Amino acid sequence: MKPTGPIAMAATVLVVGITAVAAIAFPRYSGAGLVFLLFTVSFIPLAVLIFPQPRLYAYTFLAALLGLGLWAKVMVHIIWPLPFVEPVGNFANTAGEWDSALLAMSCAALGIVAARCLHLWYRRTTRGAVESGGTAAPDWFVRWRRSIWLLTIVLVVGVNAANLHFAFFQIGINAKLLLPMRLHILVAWLVNVGFALWVAALLWWDCKAKRQTLGRNLIIPFVESFFSSVSALSRIAYLVHGGPYWLALFERRNDFSEVMKRRTLASLVGCFLLLFVGSVLTIFWLRSNYYPANADLRRNLALEIPQLIVQRWVGMEGVLAVGATSNRGIDLLVAAITDSPKLGGRSLYQRLAKTRYLVDETQTFTFLTSAGPVAVLLFSGSLVVVFFAMGLIAFVVIITEEFTRKLTGNPFLLAVSGAAIANVVSQTTFFYLTLVFFLQMWVAVLFLAAIERLRFGARTRP
Repeated sequence: MKPTGPIAMAATVLVVGITAVAAIAFPRYSGAGLVFLLFTVSFIPLAVLIFPQPRLYAYTFLAALLGLGLWAKVMVHIIWPLPFVEPVGNFANTAGEWDSALLAMSCAALGIVAARCLHLWYRRTTRGAVESGGTAAPDWFVRWRRSIWLLTIVLVVGVNAANLHFAFFQIGINAKLLLPMRLHILVAWLVNVGFALWVAALLWWDCKAKRQTLGRNLIIPFVESFFSSVSALSRIAYLVHGGPYWLALFERRNDFSEVMKRRTLASLVGCFLLLFVGSVLTIFWLRSNYYPANADLRRNLALEIPQLIVQRWVGMEGVLAVGATSNRGIDLLVAAITDSPKLGGRSLYQRLAKTRYLVDETQTFTFLTSAGPVAVLLFSGSLVVVFFAMGLIAFVVIITEEFTRKLTGNPFLLAVSGAAIANVVSQTTFFYLTLVFFLQMWVAVLFLAAIERLRFGARTRP
């Protein structure tokens, strides 16, 4: 079925926008024109395939993040010769190096497109209903919903406050406290994405129990997003935790129309934006106190805020750095994939990219530059490997969302988990950590699906 209404309009605007920007950049590109055209043509279907039914949150966010980190960043650097935000190793800014990088990015985009096309073909040939997850909220939640919400809010505030002090999960700062039985890993997971998943589950159960509470309760995930992002010193965490709800609400706009009035939506938008701006400013202030190199708050605000729109997304610099590396091949790919994150600044990509982050002798900080999955796969020196491996990664992402949909049928959980997965995949530097994240996500989904099916706490009738 072809997209209609606002979906068709959004797809049209997106294609026109990509084409217009590419037309401006084309005469300024120093490399081969055909390579540039292939690059743009490859990213158009990556963007357009967001829209066909069945739509996927994880694919949507992955396409958006890779589009920003690869295509949009390239266009910005072609149109305006800006300095690179992240290190690029031996990249000498030659036409040949740009062509090589754009070909690798094109193959990556086409690999993801192929995986999405296979998914659409499978779903339309099977025509099976995938969404599941039960028809009612769990009995135990309905009975103790206020206590559960209250305890959740207390834990969110308390755990994030502890994280702010002990740095169980903070950008660039090593943990200051290791808990018995490795419980600091659980705390780090809760701050990173665990609380966001739990709140998404509670919000859906509450909505199924009493739909009228949705508008009021949506403030809770925004508050959780604020505390988690500030606690982790991560500016993107707020958008990853709280932003997906808007996409879920749009997808289910017909189902939620009677409880999401215009005044309610306006209030929620205002609250979301206020907390987002507050989180960004608070993080800048905390970083000026925590990071020695960021002590000048005014300078950092003036320098970094303009870069947040495009320059801070991950992808392009990694491909440029690896593309300029000699002796690429399967051996180097294996070394990159099996590289240990414990090596920090001495790891393979950090050395080849010539990271400018200094090794901290006090072992208080660990600052690394992110490669992105395309860069890591390009260590193989093979565009075929980049194509098929990115297709495989996209396939795992798609299967994970279908797995979550089948077990829970929760649009909020699908949206939040999809954004978290896309964010981790797009920033992949150590494949080991990405694999661990997927395993943790699968366990979390199984846990939420299992407790949703528990039947205890129901009031018995005389």
